[in-house]
Amino acid sequence: MNQDQTTGPTIAPETHSSSQDLLKASLLAESLLEFSSEGILVLNRTGGIENINNTACGLLNVDQSESIGKSVADVFNAYHPTTHNRIDLSDERYRNPQLAAAQAYVSNKQGQQTHISFQLRPNTNTVYPELSGALLFIRDLSENEITEAQIRLIATALKSIGEAVIITDTNWNKGDARILYTNDGFTEITGYSESDVIGKGLSLLNGPNTDQSVIDEMVEDIEQGQTTAGESVGYRKDGAEFILAWKIFPVYGRPGEITNYVVIQRDVSQIRRLEQDLFQSQKMEAVGRLAGGIAHDFNNILAVILSFSDLVLDKTDDTNPHKTYLEEIRKAAERAADLTQQLLSFSRRNKNLKPRILDAVAVTRDMQKILQRLIPEDIRFHLNFKESPIHININRTALEQILINFTTNARDAMPNGGEVSLSIQDCNADESDKLLPEYMERQDYMVLTFQDNGMGIDQNTQRHIFEPFFTTKETGKGTGLGLSTVYGIVKQSNGHIEVSSEIGQGTQFRIFIPAINVKRDEEPKQVAPGNNNSLSSKSRERILVVEDDETMCDCISGLLVQYNYEVFSTNQAEDALDFFEQPEPPFDLLITDLLLPRMKGSELAKRLLEVAPEMKVIYMTGYSDEMLVDFDLPDDAVVLKKPFSLKSALTAIQSMLRT
Repeated sequence: MNQDQTTGPTIAPETHSSSQDLLKASLLAESLLEFSSEGILVLNRTGGIENINNTACGLLNVDQSESIGKSVADVFNAYHPTTHNRIDLSDERYRNPQLAAAQAYVSNKQGQQTHISFQLRPNTNTVYPELSGALLFIRDLSENEITEAQIRLIATALKSIGEAVIITDTNWNKGDARILYTNDGFTEITGYSESDVIGKGLSLLNGPNTDQSVIDEMVEDIEQGQTTAGESVGYRKDGAEFILAWKIFPVYGRPGEITNYVVIQRDVSQIRRLEQDLFQSQKMEAVGRLAGGIAHDFNNILAVILSFSDLVLDKTDDTNPHKTYLEEIRKAAERAADLTQQLLSFSRRNKNLKPRILDAVAVTRDMQKILQRLIPEDIRFHLNFKESPIHININRTALEQILINFTTNARDAMPNGGEVSLSIQDCNADESDKLLPEYMERQDYMVLTFQDNGMGIDQNTQRHIFEPFFTTKETGKGTGLGLSTVYGIVKQSNGHIEVSSEIGQGTQFRIFIPAINVKRDEEPKQVAPGNNNSLSSKSRERILVVEDDETMCDCISGLLVQYNYEVFSTNQAEDALDFFEQPEPPFDLLITDLLLPRMKGSELAKRLLEVAPEMKVIYMTGYSDEMLVDFDLPDDAVVLKKPFSLKSALTAIQSMLRT
């Protein structure tokens, strides 16, 4: 090719390549500037703005096109956070390239301030020094402040939450991860401060009664990356046991990588005690119902034995050698009846009953055998009662519960034997005024004193002894409800309770309950039994007997016939109603059991009295007195308690028929 055929200059390949690289670099710089999360201002040597990205425009509240070419001093209107002086970037301290980012605040047109950090860095061009300048970097710190505030809020919440929060490392070998953080709830529950446990293993809360199998299952779940939860016995710093409910879950850093574990713990001791007490209460209620039912059926049997024994004894001459055997049979039945009443007394403990006026001396004497059975033979029991009655207004079951609680506590305080004394005496108004606190009313009181020579109680324990759930007994041997229940009963009776004790010298409890002045003529009158001939009917009155137990029904009917009564009997309330529809002479007396298969005896009596209002009624029951509240009985109702003797039944019948 000839030289004159060339149409233009030839471009060197290197020059073309350099232009492309320069263009790429320029585009890359623009992209970095535009998409940077920080605000960036490109400054020339004189401080003029050559470029500014959108982030910087937003933070400084300026327009991009209007800012380019202006001095940075005109655009960067920032103020010192403490002195509130305007920032001067020409100040030498801001031009030092080694200086870390400084802080300031800028304001928008609405006056709202934004907290920022800024840093001025040199932008040196060694090839073209005249193109050198600086870069101003601006960062919005408001989001950091919000995040930090949230972190502080969470940290405060973690510190003050009632549950224990623990952060551990990932070394769960044998359940002994190292503790890195604990909150105040942990200290409150366990007694350990944060400095006590940081760097130590979580197993410091374990002890002799901690179930290791539960810990092993926990570690197995953790090693599989699962959240785990459970309960175990823990130990506080002072060595006290408590029931610890816990939940453990992992904390992830990078995907799939567990960096720590968070342990949430709660003290559920009181909840479990309440559940146990509820279960025990339900169990005792069931036992009480069973005891009451057994006693009821057994009383029917005993009533038959006693009644026929009385009848045979009445027909047996004193010279008959078999009379002694009959008397022994009757005595055995009476002892069985006494045991049945004791069984009923326990069944009554499950009822919330109203107080009534009773003789505290008589009730305590009745409980004597039960109390003596509660203590072993190596503990001597001394009883000292006032001879005359002392009446108080209290529920019988509540008084029995006081006696039982004091007796069992004394027994537990004397594992190697000792002595217990129980005394019931009266205290007149003058004496009570000297013995009782000022807030107690000046009046007569019954004083129940319970004394043992056991191990005694220290002063600190005495201050808490009546608090619910407070107990000094080993786990499983006491609920801490006994003395608190006694305290509640005494206070409900407007009484006063006090304790005095010394270590090694035994303990004395003394209870004051207001005495009730019962006149002689208000006390229950005992009807003289008389001889059996005087108990026979002279008018042959008509009696209707309604008793669902066939043997008992036949027994009562047969005995009444023997004593010259005209008797009609049935096992069903419906049959009794049918008797009154027949044109027969009216009945003089209805004797009915309180609990019949399809109708209460009280309801039957009410319906029959509507037909025959002149008829008298006697009720029978084998249940305890407190069961009577379940029946709508008149205030003057006569109730025969099974097992009753022949003479008591005949006496009650004659007494009713004569009124």
